[in-house]
Amino acid sequence: MELLLKNVDLVITGSAVLEHQNVAISDGVVTSIARHGDTAAVKPDRTVDGRGKAALAGLKNAHTHAAMTLLRGYGDDMRLHPWLQERIWPAEAQLTPEDIYWGTRLAALEMIRSGTTFAADMYFQAPEVYRAFEDAGLRAAVGFALFDFGDPERREALQHEVDEQLAADAVHTADGPNATGNGAVRARPRVFPTIAPHSIYTCSGELLQWAAARAVEHDLVLHTHMSETEQEVQDCLDAHGVRPFQWLHELGVLEAAGDRMITAHAIWLDQEELDLVAKHGVTVAHNPASNMKLASGCFPWAEFDRREVSVMLAPDGVASNNNLDMFDEMKLAALLQKHHFGDPTRLPAEEILAIATGARSKLYRPYGVGGALTVGGPADVILVDLDHPQLVPVHNLRSNLVYAANGSVVDTVICDGTVLMEDRTVPGAEEVLREARRCAAALVDRASR
Repeated sequence: MELLLKNVDLVITGSAVLEHQNVAISDGVVTSIARHGDTAAVKPDRTVDGRGKAALAGLKNAHTHAAMTLLRGYGDDMRLHPWLQERIWPAEAQLTPEDIYWGTRLAALEMIRSGTTFAADMYFQAPEVYRAFEDAGLRAAVGFALFDFGDPERREALQHEVDEQLAADAVHTADGPNATGNGAVRARPRVFPTIAPHSIYTCSGELLQWAAARAVEHDLVLHTHMSETEQEVQDCLDAHGVRPFQWLHELGVLEAAGDRMITAHAIWLDQEELDLVAKHGVTVAHNPASNMKLASGCFPWAEFDRREVSVMLAPDGVASNNNLDMFDEMKLAALLQKHHFGDPTRLPAEEILAIATGARSKLYRPYGVGGALTVGGPADVILVDLDHPQLVPVHNLRSNLVYAANGSVVDTVICDGTVLMEDRTVPGAEEVLREARRCAAALVDRASR
C-alpha cells in the first residue's frame, strides 16, 4: 500500500520542524520526507491532503487498562487502596469477555480520536483485548495481567493459563523482525503479548520470578506497577525489610529482565533504587493525571533524566484519570514538574513531546513501535489541524501541542500505514459507543447486587 501525505505545512521530526513537506509511506514504513518536487515520482494508491496540517509521530501510551473505560467515573475521589478494594476489584470480578472486548474497543476509539497509535495494556482476558486492538487497527502490547495474592494454587493456575495461551498462540506470539527490501525494518505484528505481573503487593516473589523468566524465554516485555504510593513502600519494608526495587533486585528479577522491563508510576524511589533502575536498563512510565488524582506523589523526572533512564508517558486507566488523551498527559507532566519543584524550566515542551512520541525509550522498538517521525521508521503518523483555535498562532509548534492543545486538534491518524481516522471520522464509531454503553450499564448493575 502506497500512501502520500501531500503538501503538509509542518512536519516534526526528531531533530527539526520542517516546512512544506510530502511524507511518503509504503507497506507501513515512512519511505521519504521531502519537499514536493522531490517526491513527484511517487505514485500512491491513496493521497491525504496535508494543507493546513502538521505531521508528527503518533503518541505512545505506555501504560493503561483499556477496558476500564466501562468504569469511567465509577469510584472517584478515593485513596488508591480503598478505591481498588471497595470499587474497582468488586466490579472487575463481574467482567465478561464481551465487556472486555467492547471496553477495549471504546478505549481504542478514544485513543485514535486523540492521536495515540500504540498502547501498552495490562488487563484480563488477553485474547479479547488482542482481538479488540486488532479490530481497531492500533498497535498494542497486550499484557497477561497476573495476580496471585500469595496463593500457591492460584499462582499455578495462572502460570498454566499463560503457558497454554503462549503455546497455543492465542495472542499470536510474533516472529522476529524481517527486512522490507528497501533498507528499513518491518517488525512484528501490530499487536503482541507481554507478561504483566500487576505489582509486588498482588504478586508473590515466586510469581514475579516466574514472570521474569517467561519474559526472557519468550522474548517479551515485562510490564508492572512499582512504587506508586508511600504505603506500598512501607508495606514492602514491613514484609521484606527492603524497598520495592531492592526487593526485585533480591529476587533476581532486575538481573534477569530489567532491560525488557517497564514499570508504571515509579514515584517513591530512594537513591539506591534510582541507581538500580539505571543500572538494569528499566524503562519507567510516567502517569501524571492518575498520580495527581490519587495524590500518589510526584514523579522524580530529573533524577531519572540525570541517570539517562528511559522514560515513557501514559494516562493509566480511565477509572483513575479519567480520559486517555495523551495531550492532557503532556501538559500535566510538564506543569507538575514545574509546580512541585518551583522551577519553570523543568521538563520543557520539546522533551515531554519526545517522551510522549516514544523517542526516549527503545523498549518496544523490536516490536515495531517507533519513536519520532523518521524515514525508515514505522508509518505511525498523526496530522493535527493548524486551523484549530488551540494551535493559532504558531510561534512554537511543539509548545502549542504541549501547553495549548488537547486531542481535538487531531484530524488524521495513520497506524502502520493504514488510515484509521480522517477529518476526525473513525469508521464504526457508532457501534462501539452503543455496545460500550450497553456493557457498562449491565456491568454496574451486576456489581451493585
